[in-house]
Amino acid sequence: MLLLAALALALPPVTSGCPHTGAPVLEVAPALRTTDATAEADLHAADSAALAGRTSEARTGYEAFLRDHPSDPLVPLAHLGLGRVELADGHADAALAQLDLARGSSDPVVEERVRFHRGIALFFLHRDAEAIEALEPLRGTTTDPDDTHLLLETLATAAGRTGDQVLALSALDELYAAATSDADRQDAQRRARAVVDSELSGEQLDHAYETLRHDRISWPLVAVAALHAAYDASDAARVRTIAAALRAEHVELSSDLAEIVSRAERIEHADPAVIGAILPLTGSAREIGQRALRGLVLASGVPVDGPPPPGSAQLVFRDDAGDPQRAAAAVDELVSQHRAVAIVGPLDGPSAEAAAARAQALGVPLVALAQRGDLASVGSMVFRLFPTLDGEARTLVSAASQRGAHRFAIIRPAAGYGAAMRASFGRAVTAAGAELVADVTYDAGATAFGPLVAQLAAAHPDAVLIADAAQKVALVAPALAAGGLFPTVQGASAPGSAHAIALLVPSVALDERMIHSTSRYLQGASIAAPFDAALAEGEARAFVDAFHARFGSDPDVFAAYAYDAFRLVRRAVEAGETTRAGVASRLATLHDEPTAGASGGFDASREAQHAGRVLVVRGDVLGP
Repeated sequence: MLLLAALALALPPVTSGCPHTGAPVLEVAPALRTTDATAEADLHAADSAALAGRTSEARTGYEAFLRDHPSDPLVPLAHLGLGRVELADGHADAALAQLDLARGSSDPVVEERVRFHRGIALFFLHRDAEAIEALEPLRGTTTDPDDTHLLLETLATAAGRTGDQVLALSALDELYAAATSDADRQDAQRRARAVVDSELSGEQLDHAYETLRHDRISWPLVAVAALHAAYDASDAARVRTIAAALRAEHVELSSDLAEIVSRAERIEHADPAVIGAILPLTGSAREIGQRALRGLVLASGVPVDGPPPPGSAQLVFRDDAGDPQRAAAAVDELVSQHRAVAIVGPLDGPSAEAAAARAQALGVPLVALAQRGDLASVGSMVFRLFPTLDGEARTLVSAASQRGAHRFAIIRPAAGYGAAMRASFGRAVTAAGAELVADVTYDAGATAFGPLVAQLAAAHPDAVLIADAAQKVALVAPALAAGGLFPTVQGASAPGSAHAIALLVPSVALDERMIHSTSRYLQGASIAAPFDAALAEGEARAFVDAFHARFGSDPDVFAAYAYDAFRLVRRAVEAGETTRAGVASRLATLHDEPTAGASGGFDASREAQHAGRVLVVRGDVLGP
């Protein structure tokens, strides 16, 4: 752009012989002809100095002409010439002032030259919208290569600065076509690619695809970007349309683009026999991922030996390693390569959120097994079978309220699960019309809780939630008793001067070994239990027996809920649903279903219908 002023000066005027002297002058209409030979010669001298690059001499000549011949018909040409000189010297304000004085000529050639140079001056003043208004009508009217290059270069840059990227691409297309060197063509192509790669909004991308000429450099770039956008939006029909348009223009699809087109075609057609799963089979959560996988294997009916029978359900699973990006990519793969009719998982909140967003975009039902994460708002394709923290907190608060508790307290780790459970517990207490009288926190590595228990005791709670896993519950419960907050079975009194409380324990702490080792300090404790193999009945008992027979151990909550999720999807398919949309619609109607876990299917918001039941510690036994 630093060369624009020099280019502006170098643009040659259209000339013809002067009727008086024979000297070359600007070709003008009769209205601009002069009968003053001196005036004509003075203007010609200034023009010649300008064309030779002697700007100071030219400026002096034009100014002298305007001073000596203020009423001559050639005055607009002097203002035009002086404006060009000022522009070449980088004085855009002064140039614009002169060019404005030259406007309104009756000669269309002069008026066009004034418009051209005004547009350049406005551009240098960063009045881009006005520059575009001046210059765009001149596209296709220039014959001089320098004129054409300057016009299109200015128009492309001004359009980019105003955000009109489609106009910028159109100008770059013409700049490429008009270029006289490989360097200029390469520059135009590079700039067009940069606009397509990073500047186009979604609306502009669509507009560019529909309006740009197919035989220029920008449209193939735009079409490829539009194809990617259509695939990301799961618009398989548009992917096919754009691919056909590219082929019609003899644009060869790269292997990556061909794969996208192939995937888009497979996205449209699900295989109702295939159910995908996304689990953390490596990484820190691999143990629970393996447990869930066993539940899925059992639900799918995969035989111990030999291939599955024809027409049976097929389980295809992918490892997300607890990584949200891998979870989202797994959704793509399960849908586009394996044509899964639905997906079970992931197990952790961030991965479930990422997978849910992609599943919604691709139109595949996903049954998440994550307790945390904002999933319900993602869309109608997203379900969650595992009970949420809100649901679990409501269940525990209700159990304590039935025992007459009105004053609630929580002791918890300061961050992570503790902070999330605090928010859910607070909402549940408020909804029950009760009061949260204490919120005591500790660091994750804490092992001594005496001073913290004193804070709790000072608030005189009726119920206390220990919001942590079994290992911490085994430390905090005895500290509560030692500090005067003694858990008791409903109707019993605390020993000595201790204050009887209802002790509340979340499902993350459900551990039979901890209950046996700490039972003295857990009497009457209400423990959230979405699943317990020892107390299984009905559907749950059949699941536990089958699991034990297959794997030689009792299932846990992750195995149970993974098993249920797979079987709920199969019930939708067996009811006659063969499309992903149909399976999602059917899943939304599965209420009060027999399940191994406590969910019973889904509620109206596509969450678990039941958050689970509460089990109570009596002696060293956990029961209803």
